[in-house]
Amino acid sequence: MPGAGKLVLIDGNSLAYRAYFSFQEFRASGGFPTGAIFGFLRMLYKVLDDEQPTHLAVAFDVPGPTFRDEWYAAYKATRQAAPDDFKVQLGPLREVLRALRVPYLELAGYEADDLIGTLSRIASERGIPTVIVTGDRDALQLVDDHVTVLLTRRGVTDVARMDRAAVRAAYGITPEQVVDLKSLMGDPSDNIPGVPGVGEKTAVRLLQAFGTLEGILANIDRVPGRKLQERLREHEADARLSRRLATIDRQVPIEVDLDALGRQEPDYAEAQRLFKQLEFRSLLPRVTPPVDVPESSAAEGGAGPPDAALAAAGSEAAPAGPALQIELVADAAPAARLADALPGTAGLIAPVQPVPAGGPVGPYGRGEPQGVALAPLDGGAATAVWFEPAALPGLDAYWSRATDLAAFDVKPFYVWLLRRGVAAAPPAFDGAVAAYLLDPGRSTYRVDDLLRQYGLGEVPDPASPGGRAAAAARLGRLREAMRRDLEEAGLWPLFAEVEMPLLPILARMEATGIRVDREQLEAIGRELDDRIVALQQEIWTAAGMQFNINSTKQLGEVLFEKLGLPTVKRTKTGYSTDAEVLEELAALHDVPAKILDYRTLVKLKGTYVDGLKELVEPDGRVHTTFNQTVAATGRLSSADPNLQNIPIREEEGRRLRKVFVPAEGWVLFAADYSQIELRIAAHFSGDPALREAFEQGQDVHARTAAEVFGLEIDQVTKEQRRMAKTVNFGLLYGQSDFGLARALRIGRGEARAFIERYFERYPGVKRYMEEKVREAREKGYVTTLLGRRRFLPDIHSRTFAVRQNAERAAINTPIQGTAADLMKLAMIAVDREVRRAGLRARMLLQVHDELVFEAPPEEIPRLREIAEREMTGAMRLSVPLAVETRVGPNWYDMVPADEWLAARS
Repeated sequence: MPGAGKLVLIDGNSLAYRAYFSFQEFRASGGFPTGAIFGFLRMLYKVLDDEQPTHLAVAFDVPGPTFRDEWYAAYKATRQAAPDDFKVQLGPLREVLRALRVPYLELAGYEADDLIGTLSRIASERGIPTVIVTGDRDALQLVDDHVTVLLTRRGVTDVARMDRAAVRAAYGITPEQVVDLKSLMGDPSDNIPGVPGVGEKTAVRLLQAFGTLEGILANIDRVPGRKLQERLREHEADARLSRRLATIDRQVPIEVDLDALGRQEPDYAEAQRLFKQLEFRSLLPRVTPPVDVPESSAAEGGAGPPDAALAAAGSEAAPAGPALQIELVADAAPAARLADALPGTAGLIAPVQPVPAGGPVGPYGRGEPQGVALAPLDGGAATAVWFEPAALPGLDAYWSRATDLAAFDVKPFYVWLLRRGVAAAPPAFDGAVAAYLLDPGRSTYRVDDLLRQYGLGEVPDPASPGGRAAAAARLGRLREAMRRDLEEAGLWPLFAEVEMPLLPILARMEATGIRVDREQLEAIGRELDDRIVALQQEIWTAAGMQFNINSTKQLGEVLFEKLGLPTVKRTKTGYSTDAEVLEELAALHDVPAKILDYRTLVKLKGTYVDGLKELVEPDGRVHTTFNQTVAATGRLSSADPNLQNIPIREEEGRRLRKVFVPAEGWVLFAADYSQIELRIAAHFSGDPALREAFEQGQDVHARTAAEVFGLEIDQVTKEQRRMAKTVNFGLLYGQSDFGLARALRIGRGEARAFIERYFERYPGVKRYMEEKVREAREKGYVTTLLGRRRFLPDIHSRTFAVRQNAERAAINTPIQGTAADLMKLAMIAVDREVRRAGLRARMLLQVHDELVFEAPPEEIPRLREIAEREMTGAMRLSVPLAVETRVGPNWYDMVPADEWLAARS
């Protein structure tokens, strides 16, 4: 080992144990604990970055007795056994170190301290700077002119650098006196006895006066204090034993050549495999091999020279293959010439910049492409092409024959193509959709993150043309890697047969949009304004004064000081007046009840009426965005506008649906699954009573009320049915007796009794709930009927509220997620059959369990037949599926399809 080198020695057990407590809730999706390994690696990489060692080793304890146990049978006897979920991580940690090619040492009969002490002595004798990383203060005895200790404090990254001066400053003694300090004060953690009654301050004072333990024992008569003298005489043997126990053995018979501890390149493939298995995504860049790729050059023909970003992208390309050539095409004419030569199999990055609400709307909607990157996927001569926005019309003819595109977040671009009237073959692969299936809990999915995660290299300046071209060139390898992961997780059928076929359907729905009756929207806005003004006056009258209703401070003063209503809860700044508080106070006074109504109307007016006005485009329609990669359960969500959040429980909210109308001369048609989540619950639970209700076509809420209240089904009142409905749906979401009591406005004891009676009548439902919580604890995730996964790391949380939320998700996700899968299958099947039948009908919306279409009136009989057949047959359950169909001139005034057809005949 050259003298200019530096050696780092890591106390493996000490660091791993500290990491375990810092990251105790870290678990892989299967439930295996990983916090000790993750925290250890974080510290390891920090040390490597900070210290830049040339040589490195980790030392571990070996289970079993050591030579110290022979000297003192009670050595470490009081130490609690390490937690099982810590011990199981030590084997995988060693496996990770082997993959990283970090040497680790262990020797039966000795502790890690002894191995570190021996290696540090050898290095120090050769004048080699050595850094010891540990959380054990015993190691401070090893500090000398060449040896420094990094002593971990809080967590695993907060360390104190302890050299000779730092030891003296911190403890008032030299490193050589550390063992004497422990011989006097003992160490409860190791059950080292020391001298009773001698603490750290006294021991330091003695060492400062007499130098060593032997100096103290030789001068007991000079020690101040008779009691202390007596203790030292009485426990002299204990002190000497304690010194032996505390002394690190620096002569361990271990044959290690320091040169063999030199740093090596990791086994990148094996390290990546382990990091993926342990789900250490944030650490994957650490095991991405360095790449040297020749500089890029611009191709000829319609292309300008690459800018700096393009050149950078070429030089930092993927870790294999030839140099990345990037061609820049700025105009439509050369793009059209080039389109004929472009392969139908390609990587595609086509970013679309959305226009915010209220911003200028282009001729093809609220999104404008920033360009398109295309690259071959065959791994041959890698030439990526970047087409500037002005060049895109030249590619119009290409998209219909591009039948094997590997893309990323491509739906916005397809919407843009469709709104321009360009026919496009659906993409074969979308990396964002694949990433969502593999990890549905992430907030965002970015191609550069995934390329890094899969070891496909960094993308410098990923938002630049060059960065996007470089990403497109790697999408073929990303597709292969993600397909393997999807297949291993059992998710490939869901991806290939559900999510990818759905993507072009959603694009067509977004491109079509739904028409808005502006006059009706204005009329509803005026009505809401009038009602808000009237309600404001009513509130002032009931309160006996005028005040700013929208001011939380003024409202709190009126409710709790002027009106004297009881304070429910407070915030940091005063009284709470949130909806929960107002609902509780509504039974006591008119003002809280009217405030709730006022807030509902103000939100309807501001969020929905005024919000919709801003989103109506020149074609008279709103074009909502259906988010395919957001909801962890697999459900679709929508935005700009969020049509799923239009409140429909109150009449004012339902009336907003009046503004959504079909194309001129057409009608709206809606097909809605009936009680789909309860039917899926019946299938999962196998509960005989619940299944029987659906098999016999009974009103399931009335049947539940009859079961719980001990009545015949025809004796159930509306109020009893309402309560049963609340229970049916509430329990599927893991609702507690407290939540049910609030929802039904009954006592908690009554709610608890209601739940107990429910489970007595539906034991299968209770069994299902318990099984799903147990499954989540064992696996770390739950699945839908089609295998969609939702990971629930919080199921192991020590915080009750956090853990309870995860348990609710474990109960509900299989049901809600299966309903989402069913709806997606239904959308695919109905769309396929409508197109096959040559109908002009167009699918417009998917909201909750409902599909909304616009169609010529004469197509309704055929559309209804297709919708009912395909939706009820989309998934085979143990109970029948039911679909209700309605028709009308707008989304509000709809009647059952039977009535509408009868009226037309």
